[in-house]
Amino acid sequence: MTHPEPDPRDELLVADSFRVRVSEGRAEVRGLAHHIFRFSRSTHRASAGALRGVGNFLDEARFRIAEYGEGFPRWELWRSAADRGLDLRLSLRPLPELRTAIELRSAPGVVLEHADRKGPNISRLAELNRNLGAEALLLDPQRRAVEGATTSLLWWEDGVLFRSGSSARVPSVTEQLIDEAATAFGIPRTSASLEPEALAAREVWAVNALHGIRPVSAIDGIVLPAPDPHRLARFREAIDASRQEVAPARLRIK
Repeated sequence: MTHPEPDPRDELLVADSFRVRVSEGRAEVRGLAHHIFRFSRSTHRASAGALRGVGNFLDEARFRIAEYGEGFPRWELWRSAADRGLDLRLSLRPLPELRTAIELRSAPGVVLEHADRKGPNISRLAELNRNLGAEALLLDPQRRAVEGATTSLLWWEDGVLFRSGSSARVPSVTEQLIDEAATAFGIPRTSASLEPEALAAREVWAVNALHGIRPVSAIDGIVLPAPDPHRLARFREAIDASRQEVAPARLRIK
């Protein structure tokens, strides 16, 4: 695992972050296997297959994450400005404030490079959220909702679970866990593309690896319908059941 000196000119190519909880002395993450797969696939694509040692990096990083305990760590792939080399890095970060609801505000005209990869746009989207004072709702050229700046969007209509039909977005681990739970519950699922005004007439969930499921309270100032409390609790419990221990067994301290 490399530990280069930080350089503000370095380019973040891939990032994957998640919430770590400690339960009975075990550091655990929801859907850990999905995070490992997403990061491994993204680094392979970002490096055009040239990167080696990702598995060893993840093993060591997982051990250090477990030692750190509760937090919001991030696996990263950087391109060095100095020599254009590739560096795998681990950022150990404390757990930020957790919230149970979220407000969205439309951000039309935002065009992202590598929109389907988490990492390259993190700084830009964080600044957009600060400027809006809410979670930016990213739109396609037809003004249809794609995703939140840090969240994937799901919504309910007549008992059917919907997700965004756009492919120009980051694949969400939490969305995948919810989809798996819906399959187990026998709930129908489909995809669609809605403008913000139409989305605001539904029960909408903004989901990510830090907060899990947060009902959207408002979109562009329009108050949304209150979530079904039983359904919300059921799915929160389901995704929490996906927690896996962070540290590989062979690296655990006895």
